This record gives sequence, structure tokens and C-alpha cells, in this order.
Amino acid sequence: MRYGRPARHAPRVSPLPIVIMVVLGLLVAGGLYVLVRMVFAPRPQITLAAPFDVVGRNAPLVLDVKDEHGLKHVRVTVKQGDQELVVHEETFDPPRPSAQVRWSPAQDKRLRLKEGPGHLTAVARNASWGNFFKGKTATLEKDFTARLVPPRLEVLTTQHYVNQAGCDMVVYRVTPTDAESGVVVGNSFFKGVPMPGARQPGTFFSIFAFPYDMEPGTPIRLRARDEAQNESLANFSVRVLPRKFRTRTLELDDAFLQKVVPEIMSQTPGLQDQGDLLENYLLINRELRKQNNQELVELAMRSRPEFLWRQPFQQLAGSQVEAAFADHRIYMYKGQEVDRQDHLGYDLATTAQAPITAANDGVVVKAEFFGIYGNTVVIDHGYGLLSLYGHLSSYEVKVGDQVRKGQTIGRSGATGLAGGDHLHFSMVYGPTQVNPTEWWDAHWLEDRIFVKLRTYGSGDLPGMKVGAAAPAASPAASR
Repeated sequence: MRYGRPARHAPRVSPLPIVIMVVLGLLVAGGLYVLVRMVFAPRPQITLAAPFDVVGRNAPLVLDVKDEHGLKHVRVTVKQGDQELVVHEETFDPPRPSAQVRWSPAQDKRLRLKEGPGHLTAVARNASWGNFFKGKTATLEKDFTARLVPPRLEVLTTQHYVNQAGCDMVVYRVTPTDAESGVVVGNSFFKGVPMPGARQPGTFFSIFAFPYDMEPGTPIRLRARDEAQNESLANFSVRVLPRKFRTRTLELDDAFLQKVVPEIMSQTPGLQDQGDLLENYLLINRELRKQNNQELVELAMRSRPEFLWRQPFQQLAGSQVEAAFADHRIYMYKGQEVDRQDHLGYDLATTAQAPITAANDGVVVKAEFFGIYGNTVVIDHGYGLLSLYGHLSSYEVKVGDQVRKGQTIGRSGATGLAGGDHLHFSMVYGPTQVNPTEWWDAHWLEDRIFVKLRTYGSGDLPGMKVGAAAPAASPAASR
């Protein structure tokens, strides 16, 4: 029996080189990861939240600083001439994703800005691995010009009398002429505009209104504000003549609700059905009324900067007043009070589907179904003055049409929140609705508007003949 040689076994390999290779691989991968994080770490983002080209005492510097890794440090300096000031410096521990820097030159007594150029520097550092774990930095550099002298105002007209819910005009000079100026009445602002054919440079006028629902003692001031937010205020002699407005009680019934609610809901897709007839009516009477009136204000703000009319406004010929301006209405339903609103216009009635004429020259800016007013035409008369014709059965004009005083623009009706056939006539001036009777009155227009245009400007508008006053008010028709 023969025996073979013993079988050979494979040589044993030491695991140490493999471990070393794995470790080296991990170290290389880790090093590459760290290197990538260091090299490609993002920088913070620094943005100006408001313009900082022209700086005044009242205009704050507002900087927004953001970083996804978190902010560690922000430093802002302002330099002008040989003086430099750190206006803001802050370290964040722990880091935060965002910060806002606000600095007001008027409140910082350390730096006295001077008229002329300056330089802003903002530096932000984040908590990233960049810059060998010190964090990446971003810098914003900005040149600016300091303008510190507020605008100068000089009131030219002397006595001013304004009825509650009415208007008057003040004429003044402002320097510089590019400053925004006008009259502030409470929280309402009536922008001034250059006087046509001004006899002296920088002459402006502002037709201002005293809102019907404002307290008679509310301050009225002239204001000018330049692009650097420097502001000047000037008092002028003005007397407010208070007025009392009527309070009326209106009874709602299901027949009226069934008449007005479905039509308005169907014509106003943005209204959400409340699932109840009365609740839908209250939604219309409250929220839609606010929306409609706010849209009128926005239309007035886009008004053409020129006089589009030349003669007194005209009340609808042969019409009887069925509801007056600013009637305060209490709405009752089945013996319970359900709402209170103010009627901001005149209800004028003649015959069913009577021709409705434009109260004055102007340009049509709305001709459509318009919420509580139903079929509506709105005419722009320039410088923020609008007239509104509501509840029409039909209209014969379109947006952009130029219309003349006395031109037929539609037919009276009972659309919108109307209980019967009539015209709802409103006048809007700037941010508020005003009593139309003044604009129907040639005496008032001559005393408050035209004589001032002739005295301080070109007198572009011709002389006017005295007209009849508007008739007294009687029971309301629209609801």
C-alpha cells in the first residue's frame, strides 16, 4: 500500500494589511468629505430689506441675514468722511438661521451724519466648516447719500372750511418738488399735485375730504416726505363744520332676501355660500360692501392726474331724493336687529328704467355687475374724483369710453341691494366717499375750487354760473 504526500494548505494571509487599507480608505474619504465641506461651504446671505441709496434721519437701515448652517456673527459699520462707527455687532451662541439688523440714524447719538456721501459695510459669518472651521463670511458694501434737511412747506391759502363728509382745497409750496406731499386727516392721506399753470415754481394743491365718520376734532395737517423719509408737518387754518346724519330702521323680509341674495351670489364667485338666506345676505351687506368700497378707493388712487371736467356736477334731472348720504341704517329681521351699515350715497328716483346721465365729463373705469351696487358704471373725473351709478338695469358704455356731462350711460333699475327701481349715486374722492351735494353746487365749487385755481394757477377751468341746491332727503329705497 502506497501512501501519497500530505495535502498542501494555502498560506495564511495576515488581516493587518486589509485593516490598514480600509482605515486609509476611510481616512481618505473622510478627508475628502471634510475638504469638500470646507471648500464648498455656502456663505451667508445679506440683503437690504429697504432701499438705502438715500438716507435720512427717519429712514432706518434694515438688513436681513440668513444662513442654512446658522449665523455666528454679524457686524455692520457706517463710514462717512473720517468717522467710522460700528452700528451693530452681535454674536450668536448657539448659531441661528436668520437675523434682522435695524439701525436708525435719528436714534443713534454716536454718529452724526452729515449731508453727502457715505459707505455701509455689513459682514456676516456662519457656523459652517468653511475657512478651516471658522465659518464662511459674506460682505455687503453699499454707497449711500445722506439727505438730512426735511422738505419745506409754505401754505398759500388762508381760511379753509370743510363740512363733515365734505371737501376743501389748500394751496401750498413745497421744496423739493419731488417730495410726496398732501393733507393728512386722521389716518387718511390726500395727495397733493402740481398746480396747473402755477404762477410760482413748486406750487401744489390738495383737495382734501373730512370723512363722515371721523370726529370733528381730528387733526388736519399738511405733510411732506422726501425719498429719504425726512418729514415736515405744517398746520394751516381749517375749521370743521360738524354734521349730524340720520338713523333709519329698515325691515328685511324673506321676499326681499329672495330677490337680492341669489343674484348677487351668482354674480360674485368669491362669496362662499353660508347655507342660509339671511347669513348670505349679512355676508353681502358686511363683507362684500367692504370689498366693493375698498375697490372704489383703489380706482380713485389710479385716477388720471388732470381735470377731466369743466362745469358743476349735475344731479339726475327730475329726480327725487329717496335716501341721503351717510344715513345710518339699522337692519331688522323678524323683530331682531341683525346688522348696522352706513349708506354712502344718494338714492335718486324718477320713473322705471329712466335714462341715467353722466354727472360730468370723464372716462369710464368700471362698467359691470359690482356687488351690492348691482349693474354699475364708475366714471373717473381726474385727480382722484369718481362718480358711481348703481342698481342699473342696463348700461351703454364700456371701460375706456370718454363721456360728456348729460350723456346717457344706462337705465335705472333694481339690481344689487335695491328694493325698487332707482339710481344709487355716489362720489368718491381719494380714500373716502363724500357728500355729492357740494359737487352739485356751483357756489361751493367757485368758492372752494375755482377761485384758487385762478389765483395761483392758470385758471384752466372757466367761470361758473350759480346753480340750484340739491333737494331735501326723504325715505330710503336701496338697502
